[in-house]
Amino acid sequence: MARPVAEYRLAPARVGLAILAGSLTGAMIVTLHWLNMVVRVLGVAYLTGGGAQGIAVVFLGAFLAWLAGLILIGGPAWWLLHRHQIRGLRAAGLAGMAATFVAGLILAIPLPHKDGGHSETDRRGILIENDQLTAYGWEKAAGGALLLSFVGGAVAVVLWKVAYRRA
Repeated sequence: MARPVAEYRLAPARVGLAILAGSLTGAMIVTLHWLNMVVRVLGVAYLTGGGAQGIAVVFLGAFLAWLAGLILIGGPAWWLLHRHQIRGLRAAGLAGMAATFVAGLILAIPLPHKDGGHSETDRRGILIENDQLTAYGWEKAAGGALLLSFVGGAVAVVLWKVAYRRA
């Protein structure tokens, strides 16, 4: 016999709190990732030697980026899913992952430079050539977007946990 599907309702008064909680979650995860990279590459001495203010800068920047993303991208996606009665935790997590992946790819596309001909490389190859991502650049962008999409899934789960209640 099929298990009944739980019905969830949105608690409108909690939407703002959910967006705040999601933005804080995304900012904390990004900041912890940045901190891990800094300690691995530069060592703890970097933080004790004056680099600690970078933590606040990264956290604030990440918080504002997640807040903007949740309002501009997550809000419309959330509204669309809610309107179509797609309100489960799994759907929220997957939608958060998908939206963050797409946003990550879009943000990886280089803006054209007024001088034209901008190129970038890393140790393994050419990322951007003449203001265009190369195949290797797209591969790196997709890898970064995939990593970021897991953060987006976590953010979406937090949003869902705060905003929804069992009907």
